Parts: sequence; structure tokens; C-alpha cells
Amino acid sequence: MPDLLLELFSEEIPARMQAQAAADLRKLVTDRLVDAGLVYDGAKAFVTPRRLALSVHGIPARQADLREEKKGPRVGAPENAVAGFVKAAGLKSIADAKVQADKKGDFYVAVIERPGRAALDVLGEILPDVVKRFPWPKSMRWGAPSKEPGALEWVRPLHSIVATFGPETEDPEIVPFAVDGIAAGNATRGHRFLAPAPFTVRRLDDYMDKLDKAKVVLDAERRRDIIMAEAKQLAFAQGLELVADDGLLAEVAGLVEWPVVLMGSFDAGFLHIPEEVIRRVRRAARDLARSGETGLATYSGRMAYPVNSWRSASGRWRAGG
Repeated sequence: MPDLLLELFSEEIPARMQAQAAADLRKLVTDRLVDAGLVYDGAKAFVTPRRLALSVHGIPARQADLREEKKGPRVGAPENAVAGFVKAAGLKSIADAKVQADKKGDFYVAVIERPGRAALDVLGEILPDVVKRFPWPKSMRWGAPSKEPGALEWVRPLHSIVATFGPETEDPEIVPFAVDGIAAGNATRGHRFLAPAPFTVRRLDDYMDKLDKAKVVLDAERRRDIIMAEAKQLAFAQGLELVADDGLLAEVAGLVEWPVVLMGSFDAGFLHIPEEVIRRVRRAARDLARSGETGLATYSGRMAYPVNSWRSASGRWRAGG
């Protein structure tokens, strides 16, 4: 059965909002699919600083046909009751209803048949509505469209939308919709500095593979693992103890798409202040390591700091978003 791939590509999403945004996207889309009679096999949401993504597997290609019997008034009921039933049931006249007998007498029954719609068309209605109603804790409007009533609000300016749908054995179709002039397509971008050129994607496996080559680690858990592993290696090499802080690790993983952990240093004279102050400042600076022997008060000033980074032509390391 077909799969859906959705990506909402924007400016940087605050790290504190990312996990809830991914959960909200998954719930909003899948709940609407179920309500529309499109029961899926599985779904997973992803988030990086610049993209919110969702993959839904095993969606039926179209809705099932529906057949409903709607019971109306008794045969011989007042004319206005019959007319109301005809209108409510969508019949042309009472002659289109059948008569069904039960222990209380004969009643009019309307047989309503609704053919199922293509899932692609249903998604074309669901997805723009989800984007427009997305529950960001804080959102903004931008550009010329922001002056218009009902303009899109997003956490940061939204640049592009990927929305593809199709079975694994075929090239997927683009879900037909647009939000505030941003039309859904199949093109995205990689790392802001390392791989900014656009490229097309088809479905989740292809999307993740191409993002990885474009210096973007889509899975937040994998970004955390990379940061932790590299930080442990740097700390061990310098004889330092890694400070365990899951909250800090999650925040840092939400700040970068391609994490690289670097070791820096500063003059130890700056540490001649209370240990509690140093702890607070270092946590705010996302410092991950300390001296295992002498503690913070006489710490040598080395710190492990995960960043998006690249080596410039001069050979120096530079950091960026």
C-alpha cells in the first residue's frame, strides 16, 4: 500500500519546541486519516532545527465505498415530515426511498451510497488544514501575505513543503495542495552551509539517505548518540569526566543538523568564582565535560561543545547554524 512523506522546511525551530511538534504532527495527521476511513499501518515523525517531517506507511489507495440506510417517517406521515426526510437524506423525491416494515408499521428508508475517494485527494484536504491549524506555543507571520486576514502562522518562516504519496514499487505522486502560496513538491535542501543546494526525494528511505549525504541527521536520537559518543572520546583523551545531563544533551541535539563535537579552552583564572556560578554558566553554554581529579573550581578551562561546523579554506574550523 502507498506511503506518505511530509516535510515542512523552515527557519530554525527552537529546541524546546521540537519534540512536542513532532508528536503533534503525527497525531494530527494520523487522527484525520482514521476519521476519513484511511487506516494506516504505522507512522513516525522526525524533527531537526530546520524541518518537521512525517512518514506514514500502509495507507489505502482510496477510501472504502460506504452504504448507509437511513430510517425515515412512517408511511402516511404528514407531508412536511416526509419532505424534511427527503431533503436530509439527499433524495430527489420520496419515490427514491424504499419501504421497510417492522413491528411498528411501514417506514420509509433511504439507502445512501457514497463511493470512496482517492487517498491522494483526501490528503490534499487534510494536510493544508493541519499546517494552518498547527498548535505552536508561539508563532509568527512574515512577508507580504502576513497582512492578509487568515495568513499562515508558523513558528518561524516556512520555506517549502514536501508531500509525496505512492506505493514502494512506483514513483510517488505529489499531494496537490498549497498553503499561502507555498505549493507542495518533492524538493528539499540539506545543511545550510555544507549542502544548501536543492534535491528531490521520493519516500522515507530515499529521503533519509539523501539528507545524510547532504549533512543532515534526521533522527534526533541518532544526533544525541553522535554527540555523546564524540564527547566521551574527547573527554577521555583529555583525562576529563563527562557530565551526564540528559536535558542538555537533548537541547544540543535540537540545535544542530550535523553535530560535530569540538574541544575548546579558556584561561583558568576565570574560574576563581563560586562553583555554583560556574556550573550554571557552563550549562547555559552547553559545556559537557569537567576535570575528573580537581573538579570545577580548578578546572583547566577545557570544554566539549557540539556545533554545526566545517573547515574553511584557511584550515580553520568555523561554526554555523
